[in-house]
Amino acid sequence: MPNTPIGGLMVPAASCFTATGNLDRAAFQSNIDAYVGHGVDGVLVAGSSGESSLLDCDDRRQLLTWARERLSDDQWLLAGVGSESTRQTISRAHDAKAAGATAALVISPHYFLKRMTEPALLAHFRAVADASPLPVLLYNMPAYAHLVLSPTFVHEMAQHENVIGMKDSAGNIPVFTQYLESQGPNFRVLTGSGATVVPALAAGASGAILAIALYAGPLVREMVNAFRAGDVDGATVLQARLAPLATDIAGAMGPAGIKAALDLVGLHGGPPRSPLLPANADEVAIVRARLETAGLLPS
Repeated sequence: MPNTPIGGLMVPAASCFTATGNLDRAAFQSNIDAYVGHGVDGVLVAGSSGESSLLDCDDRRQLLTWARERLSDDQWLLAGVGSESTRQTISRAHDAKAAGATAALVISPHYFLKRMTEPALLAHFRAVADASPLPVLLYNMPAYAHLVLSPTFVHEMAQHENVIGMKDSAGNIPVFTQYLESQGPNFRVLTGSGATVVPALAAGASGAILAIALYAGPLVREMVNAFRAGDVDGATVLQARLAPLATDIAGAMGPAGIKAALDLVGLHGGPPRSPLLPANADEVAIVRARLETAGLLPS
């Protein structure tokens, strides 16, 4: 595990499948190699962009093992382990540890949405953090979980010795700044919103886990480096160039759009897993147009 607090630039890897829906090792590891070449600080396996809800236990273990083979010891390997069941979430955390993960990302249970009160969420996340053999990151993803982790909840969970941070993919900067109030030596906040990376970093985010970095990695790296070097104006220009790639591809289309973009930039997207359908012709045209405008298509 890296010896520094969690942060930097990471990617939520796509899970690569064959036409029959099986895992594609060569495609997956080829993508990981490309991200390592872009200088990422870590990789998330079985996140939303990786079609986490469509992966079984063997898939998760296999993808983590393959990712671990391509990463150095000082790069983070995060595992999405969230489940509707506290028991299964804990079990997935143990599996992830055995497969070489360095931290666990936990999305909120949400099937019984009306019963997911703050006390219920606190009980769930505390139980997971108590039992997980990996350090835990909270995952705020309203687009898929249909609930928002409150700043009060985040502050409470940040006190747990096995909770090291959170990923916030909502992109609501006023709320994000409230999450940042929970930051300290042992708890860091990362953004997962590709459209608001620079504002998040300017507010004090420790890093970012970005779907846009899957298909626009060098440009995202350039933006983050510019910000870190003090060139906020340059970073802001790049942010404006990248924002449509976040809202119109990953945000609007999810894994299908991400995979279409990966294919177009020369990486490995391939088909999503059923019941998801590939991007249709009109959607692929939008993806192509956004990539062309950003100057990201191979000449």
